[in-house]
Amino acid sequence: MKRVVSGLVLISLLGFAVWSQTPYFFLILASLVLALALWEFFSLAEKVGCNCHKIQGYLASAVIVYGFSQSTQPEKFLLPTLACLLITMMITSLLESKKAEDFSKVLGSVAATLLGVCYVVLLASFLLGVRFNANPYPKASQLLSLFFLIIVASDTGAYYVGKNFGKHKLVPLISPGKTIEGSVGGILGSIIAALVSKFTFFPELLLSHALVLALVMNIIGQMGDLFESLLKRGAGAKDAASIIPGHGGLLDRLDSILFNAPLLYYYFIYFS
Repeated sequence: MKRVVSGLVLISLLGFAVWSQTPYFFLILASLVLALALWEFFSLAEKVGCNCHKIQGYLASAVIVYGFSQSTQPEKFLLPTLACLLITMMITSLLESKKAEDFSKVLGSVAATLLGVCYVVLLASFLLGVRFNANPYPKASQLLSLFFLIIVASDTGAYYVGKNFGKHKLVPLISPGKTIEGSVGGILGSIIAALVSKFTFFPELLLSHALVLALVMNIIGQMGDLFESLLKRGAGAKDAASIIPGHGGLLDRLDSILFNAPLLYYYFIYFS
């Protein structure tokens, strides 16, 4: 019951932010979610002994979010921001080395911070690029709704088909609960969601585009799901956190979204 209620609350908030005529509700929601998800990532990193540079990580994240939401050329913000993040982390590591005797965690701490910022914030920020730059209204809302419906339908199809018919393990060493049957159910769910989107609120979407997006997003999303499971396995954690009742952490809900966000952005740039 908690899973259903919390899921409905999240969907309602997301739907309001996506379909609002102002993109700033989406920006506020995304900023809050990404801040918490990055904290979850840093917490996982700390479980394996990586003391992340959190201040630099959050500052760099803020600049990346600003770049994607306020500029039509976010790449102008990315390289300088990532360069400054690397340099300040290395300088901080040097300063801290004067009062430390064990230097074995330096590489892991710097690498984990950079991975957290790029994996959680940079990838997700491509959705902000779509929300702020896809005009006129409701183009951004259509694209994002298509995107989230495909992701949710994939997760739902995989869960229920895998639960009721799953017999053959997909990648048991990384995620014992995932099955080949569930994976096929996820693909079917994605295709159905894309078709529903096409014939309801997104008639401009070409049928071929809808089907290809559904298939590619599903495959990429499953890779994202498995990668996040790999991170949790390495950290000895079942869930990234327990923020969402019945769902675990925000990072557990974002895994498929993060890998697919650049795909939606470049589809918007080159094909929509």
